[in-house]
Amino acid sequence: MSTDGETARRRPGPRRSLSHDQVVGVALEAIDAGGPEALSIRAVAARLGVNPNAVYTYVASRNALEREVVERVFGETDLDLLTGPPHQWRQRIIGYARSLRAAVLRHPPVATLMMTAPMDGPSAVLIGERLIAALRDGGLPLDAAARGTYALIVQVVGFVALEVAETDARPPLPSEADRVAARRAALEFLDPAQWPLSAATRDVAAAWISTDQFNWSVERLLDGMIRPGQ
Repeated sequence: MSTDGETARRRPGPRRSLSHDQVVGVALEAIDAGGPEALSIRAVAARLGVNPNAVYTYVASRNALEREVVERVFGETDLDLLTGPPHQWRQRIIGYARSLRAAVLRHPPVATLMMTAPMDGPSAVLIGERLIAALRDGGLPLDAAARGTYALIVQVVGFVALEVAETDARPPLPSEADRVAARRAALEFLDPAQWPLSAATRDVAAAWISTDQFNWSVERLLDGMIRPGQ
């Protein structure tokens, strides 16, 4: 006859309930803490205290997990910035570009994932749809608006990836002022006699990682796409 203690040992514990959002949220925590190399099904399962098979219920593979993490960061952006009156198309695009940069900088390791992970989730597709619409409002034909959308995404993602590359990619990043100062100090080696132009523009180069440079880059890109009087 079984004792009460033996029965208690055999009785299964309460079933641990998970959700897709919970799995992706923990995956984002893992990558923030340890970088892209820390992201795996096993690592997420360990953080959740479950068997890896439980995680596979929600994501089919590491690649799928990377896709969901990128999609989660896209979801943190302010997509409403891309909607508005047609004449405000430029403000809409610049405002959203700033929102996307800010979201990635909150999770800097994700900048690396964006270079390889599929960007085809619902938020990613909606971003593309609204960027095309905004560029159409600016006067671009449909095909040119689609090309411009890709150029804008490359600009923002590439800019942030290079920005993050100069850090340890762990949130929170050092302040922008500190990062600019460190870059300026690293450029002291430039000898004006040997590299006169580079030495003369050290302050500008130091600020390549700044918000001002980001805004300048996006605005000049838009200038090149849609010329006055077009």
